[in-house]
Amino acid sequence: MRSSSSPSSPLTTLLIAGTIGGVLLAAGCRGESTRESAAPAASPSPATSAPPATSTTPAASAAPAGTPPSNADAPLPAAVRPFPAGLTGHLVFQSDREGRPKIYRIDLATGEVRRLTSNTNYRDENPRWSPDGSQIAFASNRAHYEGTSPEPGEPDFDLYVMNADGSNVRRVTTDPANERDPSWMPDGKSIVYSGDGGSRGDLYRVWLDGGKVDRLTRHFVGRAIMPTVSPDGQRIAFGGQTLHRGAFWLYQVHLFEMATAESAPLERGGGACWPAWAPDGRRLAYVLLDKEPSALEVLDRTTKQRQPLIADAKFWSYYPDWSPDGTRVAFSISPEHHDGENWDLAVIDITRPGQYVRLTTGPGNDRLPDWRPRS
Repeated sequence: MRSSSSPSSPLTTLLIAGTIGGVLLAAGCRGESTRESAAPAASPSPATSAPPATSTTPAASAAPAGTPPSNADAPLPAAVRPFPAGLTGHLVFQSDREGRPKIYRIDLATGEVRRLTSNTNYRDENPRWSPDGSQIAFASNRAHYEGTSPEPGEPDFDLYVMNADGSNVRRVTTDPANERDPSWMPDGKSIVYSGDGGSRGDLYRVWLDGGKVDRLTRHFVGRAIMPTVSPDGQRIAFGGQTLHRGAFWLYQVHLFEMATAESAPLERGGGACWPAWAPDGRRLAYVLLDKEPSALEVLDRTTKQRQPLIADAKFWSYYPDWSPDGTRVAFSISPEHHDGENWDLAVIDITRPGQYVRLTTGPGNDRLPDWRPRS
C-alpha cells in the first residue's frame, strides 16, 4: 500500500472517525506528548545511591541573563551495581530522572553516567549519534525558554546538534512546528526527521551546511514519524498509523525509498513501531504492538525470517537500537506504559532471545538509547 497525498482519501475519513483511539495509540507508541504550554518547576529529585558525575560538561558559551537554572548538581540516572561485564562503547539516552527529559551518556565498560544537557525548564529528547560518533543530534523546545529573548508562542521542538561531550550546541531547524526523531544520513551531512508543520506528521531532510530542507513525504495518511535511515542511505524505515484494528488505528513500519519517494508497509502485517536498522542493513528490529505488553522482534529482509527478541509477560519493551557489531540490541523496559511506568535501559544478545540484562535502575524514565558508532 503506497502512501496517499490526498487529505480527503477514505482512509483519512476513517482516521478522523477514529480520532480518540488514534490519539491514544499515537501517544502510546511515541510515549510522550509533543508540546507543553507551560513550564512548571521540575519535580524534586528523590534520594539515590548513584555516584555524582565525575565531571560537569561545560556549556557551549557563557550563560546569558535569563537562562533557566541548571541541574548540574542533581542526582544522575543510576546504573545497576554490579554493572554487567563484557559490554563496550557508549549509549546516549534521555531521562526524566531530574524532572524534564535531559540527555545523558553511559559508558558500557564501567557504568559511569555523565550528564550532557542540564537546564531544567525545557525538554531535551531523542539523542542520536552522528555516523562518526563525534556529534549528537537531538530535539529540544529550549528556544522558548533560554536567552534574553525567548521565542513567544506555544513551545515547539526544534533539532539541535552538539559535540559528543555536550559542548557547542547548535540549532539546526527554526520552523514554528515540531521537528523531532532525528536520524543521520550516512555521510553525516544531513539529518532526516519528522515534522508536523502543515500536516499531522511527515518526513523531512535538513542539510547541516546551509539549512536547506527537503520534504520527503506530503500528508502521509496516518502521519509519518520515528524515521531511521538505512546504513546505505537508500531507504528510511518509519512508523505510520495506518493499520485499522476495530475502532483503533495501530502503527505499522513502512519503508520509504529515497530514489523513488515511494513508501510501502514492511512485509510484516501486524502493528509495529520504532524501527531500527542493524549495521548490515539487512535486519530491522522494531516494537511489536499486537498484544500487551509490547515485545521486540527482528526481521531479516533477505530471508523474510522473523526472530522474537524479547516478549516478557511482565514488562513492556520499547526503543530498540543495535550495537555497532550487530550482535546486541539496547532498549528500554518498564512494568507499565504511561500510568506507573518506570523505564530502565537494558541490553540483549540477539543469540540469546529473552535473556536481557538491565543497565539502569531507580526512579525516572530512561528511554531511547542510541549506541555510539565505531569511530
